[in-house]
Amino acid sequence: MSEYVFNAASNLPDRTGAADGLALTVTLIETLVELDTLPDRDNRPLKLPALPWDLAISRDADGTERSLGELANDLYESHETRQLAVYFDALQSHAPAIHALDDATVDAILRIQPTGAADGFEALFPAICDAGFDAMQCVVTGGTLVSLDRDPWRFSHVRFECDGRSADLGHASRPDHVGDLSVADRLEARERMTRQNFATVRRRAFPCLAWGDDVDRQIDTFPAEYLTLAFTRLAALDDIVRRWQNTSSAGPETANLVFHGESDLTMDNYGDQRRFRSSTGEVRTYEQHVWIDRGNRLHFILDSATRTLEVGYLGPHLKTWKF
Repeated sequence: MSEYVFNAASNLPDRTGAADGLALTVTLIETLVELDTLPDRDNRPLKLPALPWDLAISRDADGTERSLGELANDLYESHETRQLAVYFDALQSHAPAIHALDDATVDAILRIQPTGAADGFEALFPAICDAGFDAMQCVVTGGTLVSLDRDPWRFSHVRFECDGRSADLGHASRPDHVGDLSVADRLEARERMTRQNFATVRRRAFPCLAWGDDVDRQIDTFPAEYLTLAFTRLAALDDIVRRWQNTSSAGPETANLVFHGESDLTMDNYGDQRRFRSSTGEVRTYEQHVWIDRGNRLHFILDSATRTLEVGYLGPHLKTWKF
């Protein structure tokens, strides 16, 4: 299971006025929006300690409390924040903190404890202790801890000892934390990728690449001794496309990876061997390629107009006029 767990320790309604409460609500929803842009992250539940209309976020001088639901509803009043209010209402997945958790999972959350800081994260360890069960729930379920944007909750990742074992926790209290989480999520997916899980993990491991419909089948028969190298080439292409999409250059900077085309003789005689089903199911010609090793190639289509790269073939060197 994976989820967003609200960090109740970051909520201090008795120290928060209405204006600050509204600003914190805006940042919280903006952060959730960014989290949902990560691969396979959409429609994850937001676990709250109470329903939004019962969860006080701020308290006025006269003692009047404003709830998360009320503050989110106030965002409808401005065209600049209306879409945030729509998004929050459309979540339809606010749930109590332990909703849908079985007894064994709840028992594990209650049992484990943060026992020590990891090297380099000593300053954040008290915050994790304060987060308590909310942080432990994320450790057990693989969830992401989300906090209101105030000290000491302005970090994206923390590592600590938990009952003698190392624990990693993703955290966000503002939208720019999501970029760090995206990098960590991508690297983790690449490290655990195998032939067997390729189809389910590739979108997280290589989020900037598009995929032809034949690729999953090709991976099933790709030579085992070169499979890790093939994944390395895909990672390099994904990084190249990401850099390209963040620049205004006409073409990608390929660094040490050489993009090859085919000769006219090869395309005239063996072009049909480079035709595969695209992501839309249409059969297209994947001429450009990079080497995986001397005997295997990765063919793709590079679209300068959309700044995309679609992989169509991974496998043995296709026939050329001289090979």
